Amino acid sequence: MGGVIGGVGFVNAPLTASEVRGFKKELGNLVEDPIGIATQVDQFLGPNVYTWGELNSILNILFSPEEIRMIRTASIRIWERENRLGPPGDHKLPIADPGWDPNREEERQNMRDYRSLIVRGIRESVPRGNNTKLAFDGSQEKDETPATWLNRLKRNFQLYSSIDPDSPEGQVILKVQFVTKSWPDIRRKLEKIEDWQEKSINELLKEALKVYLRREEEKARAKARIMVAVARESTGG
Repeated sequence: MGGVIGGVGFVNAPLTASEVRGFKKELGNLVEDPIGIATQVDQFLGPNVYTWGELNSILNILFSPEEIRMIRTASIRIWERENRLGPPGDHKLPIADPGWDPNREEERQNMRDYRSLIVRGIRESVPRGNNTKLAFDGSQEKDETPATWLNRLKRNFQLYSSIDPDSPEGQVILKVQFVTKSWPDIRRKLEKIEDWQEKSINELLKEALKVYLRREEEKARAKARIMVAVARESTGG
């Protein structure tokens, strides 16, 4: 994946899928640190020129489909903000492979622009407002039901940020906050789910509720055992 420009034409210098997967293990959380993630990805890609297919293969390993949509949306927004008279953003960031030829200067420039816009899109993929920190503050209380916790998160998003929790981008951010800031026993259970980032928020809520109800049942059984013991003592049995 990726190539450098040699003295005669385009020379391929690929990154292997295993290298990309190894790098993914070093990545932090996009929602919590988009600027840091952008810097890491930029350094990882290095000076190479990537075809559309190569760069998208890398993105598909590093990010979930929803995160990629967030990144692409931000990238298009950046291009159109800075190039009002140029081609539309979806031409610079095509969904399908445009077949750019790296040996043609104009198309090679399109590849460079694509890489640059993707990295900048990662940086701006998560909406940032003056009170976004308040939207992300807080964790689930021990006795707070998962549904109540989820509703509190949604309300904080609406009160303190420009994030719509029901939008595709908002759903990505909401899931990360819901999972990583749940009460420890719930968080451990959810983080063990394979590819939990790609599950729907309702699926995660259902799994969280199972853990919560199991904990409540154990608490009720413990309370019942104590009451039985107290009753026996009071009757001298």
